[in-house]
Amino acid sequence: MPVKLRKISITIALPILLGLILSSFSGIGEPAFSSIFQPERALVVLANPDDPYYSLAEDIAAAENVTLVNSVQDATACRPKFLLWVVSPTSLSDAVMIEFGMTMKEQPSAISTGIITASTLEGARELWERRSDVRGEHVFALNAPNTAAHIYEGRVIAFDGKQTTISPLTTERFGEVLKSADYLTFTGHGGSRVLRLDDTTAITASDIPDLGPIVVATGSCQTLQPWREKSIAIGFIDQGAAAYSGFVFSPNEGFLIGEFDGLPFRYTWPDFPIGQALQVQNHGTLQGFAFFPYHYLIGDPRIALQTEPPYRLVDDRQEGSWRILTFDDVPSGVIPIRITDGAAYHFVAATGITAASDRDLFYNSRMQMVNIGTNKFILVVHKGGELMLRMRHRAPWYWVMGDLLLDSLDHTLVFMPQTGGDVFSMIFAVIPLVWAIWLLVKNRFDWQKARLAAAFGLGAAILQAIYVLVRLDDFTTISKIAVFSPTGIVAAFVLTMFGALMYFHARRWKGKVVALSVMTFTSWSSMVIVLAMLAGVNILFANTRPGPALYNYSICLLPAGTLLVSLALSVVILRAIDRLQRGALHQKVLPEVPAPPGE
Repeated sequence: MPVKLRKISITIALPILLGLILSSFSGIGEPAFSSIFQPERALVVLANPDDPYYSLAEDIAAAENVTLVNSVQDATACRPKFLLWVVSPTSLSDAVMIEFGMTMKEQPSAISTGIITASTLEGARELWERRSDVRGEHVFALNAPNTAAHIYEGRVIAFDGKQTTISPLTTERFGEVLKSADYLTFTGHGGSRVLRLDDTTAITASDIPDLGPIVVATGSCQTLQPWREKSIAIGFIDQGAAAYSGFVFSPNEGFLIGEFDGLPFRYTWPDFPIGQALQVQNHGTLQGFAFFPYHYLIGDPRIALQTEPPYRLVDDRQEGSWRILTFDDVPSGVIPIRITDGAAYHFVAATGITAASDRDLFYNSRMQMVNIGTNKFILVVHKGGELMLRMRHRAPWYWVMGDLLLDSLDHTLVFMPQTGGDVFSMIFAVIPLVWAIWLLVKNRFDWQKARLAAAFGLGAAILQAIYVLVRLDDFTTISKIAVFSPTGIVAAFVLTMFGALMYFHARRWKGKVVALSVMTFTSWSSMVIVLAMLAGVNILFANTRPGPALYNYSICLLPAGTLLVSLALSVVILRAIDRLQRGALHQKVLPEVPAPPGE
């Protein structure tokens, strides 16, 4: 490899690789050693003395026999497991929620917060009182159409024990479910005033009937904005809901464990209630897209839909550096598991499911965890039956590197093609195609090099197809379903072939760099495009609201591993082919040496 090309490759590769390695050891949610010796409290009530609902906060604190504090800073200083934030809707705003979210992000131990509010003081009091009336028998998952998740028609999934039934999502069916459900989840577009069942049908606060003590969880944009007029969240609370969870700002869909049909609150129990399940979900949003947590709960975070844990712990033993726990009678679904004294174990492997660390840079759709005090709270997607968890204090270094690479390959090769990346790559391929046509017109097209490039492109496409088929059901970088994309494989063939052809024709290192950029287009283009989009949203967000950025940039790093691997393999293989080709050409041009006389 020419010296300049080698320097450029190293200059590009090292910062990306270093960033991935260092990011993998970031301590998201890791308890600070200085804080574990401070006393913690089970519950604290927060309210501003100037708030119209302050008298309710006083009544709750007296009834619960807990501390009432007047600021978020005083609340976090108490290190509570649960926080009841009593506040009137008019006292909330974008700025207040941003400040609260940034404060929660800085906490060494997750604090499960419930906002106690309603359109009236009496309504807020009734919300608090409904916490003990919740049941978990009738549960539903409602999904609006979502092309990216391969949900093409709105659906209602009703769960009755191990049986499920599916029916169309209509306004009438939505109303029926609201009247009979104990717990439902909704995924679809939304806003501060609406939940959208499809492009033309929206549910507003005025459409919500009288409700029982239902728990409603949504993954929609901006539905938890109680200060807005005709707020959809307040509409549910005023009509009798016991809890409502949603996002203050727009999320990036697919980074909420249990999304679409997993029902993450279904098996919550008193020692792992919905507030703590939501904290586990929030950890996933910080890995996936959020710069600070803005997924919140209106209602009491101590609500649980079951009275007992959804499993039976049959073994808890130590083997060398591993702590091994075995559970039996585990149902299928998203299972909340509480590990006593588990916070010190940062690496967890669920046998036959997945492995994860609470320091992971990227989202894992099959297992999420947070540390609360000395305990670890895990949500794991399980098919039912026996479950084994293997835990150790730190993730093995080889697993860290392998997991980062798999996440990158899965995201770039398996998921990105179905989000329009395959079509975009085919459009970009027009540029090298025009170049190849120009070579033909100028009679400079080398058919031997073209055959070599085509063979190289075909090999790359076959390898990608095999990888995608093998990983299709096992990738964990997002909660959306992935499907095989033939267009993505064709795009891989075309770009690799044209890139190799450009490499073989290049006489200088600049031409080889251009050729390599064509071959690795899928990886670096997704990094650049996503970075530009997120930066644009963050700039707009910062200009319209006080505070930090809305989105983090971890998703921009996801394709980096694929870029490094494809770049390295391409350079090694193409250099070998190039050398063989030059060697064969050199042998052809050497003059034939006559044999010595007498032989």
